[in-house]
Amino acid sequence: MLASSVEESADSKRRINFLAGLSPSHCEGDVLYVHGSPRIPLCGHVLPGDVYYQRKLLELGTHFDRVCFTGNTGVPGLFVERPASWLARLSGRPGLWEFFGAQDWDCVDGFQVAGCRVICNVGAVGYPRDGDWRACYALFDGETIWFRRVEYDVEATIRKISAIPMLADHFGDGLREGHPCVGIKNAGPGAGPTHGNSGDTG
Repeated sequence: MLASSVEESADSKRRINFLAGLSPSHCEGDVLYVHGSPRIPLCGHVLPGDVYYQRKLLELGTHFDRVCFTGNTGVPGLFVERPASWLARLSGRPGLWEFFGAQDWDCVDGFQVAGCRVICNVGAVGYPRDGDWRACYALFDGETIWFRRVEYDVEATIRKISAIPMLADHFGDGLREGHPCVGIKNAGPGAGPTHGNSGDTG
């Protein structure tokens, strides 16, 4: 039993060292891959509500050429910069960014990226947060982006999460509806308060 525990610990360290050695971003031609955002690759956030803060999206757009794939928020969808009209270009105004959720008609049959600049949030296999409990991922052939949903045994996953003392029940319960959650269980006297991430960084 002890030997098994030591082996598991060594394997865990190897995995951590492997992940720590990876680059926070990966670029292939005019396509950028990050976990967070084009500006903060590891822990940035690009949220649907950011379309109301065009200045933020315009600034994020300066960090990649054509397409950027992100994650982190668990909300799948596309941020699309539509080309400015000729009149807007004459006045020096850039194009506007719009957001389309993975379930929107624009995305159902695949989205053609030609002529647009796109930030694609691929969603989450582990914790979807857009109200759809199914795991979500994206496919890309260089020109078209498709979203795919996969059903899985949600209740079995919830039971496993509930069995971990440090994880709050709503981490598992939220999986049924694909809703976001925050918090950790209080580990006992002297433990810190239950809380989640605060603030929005792009």
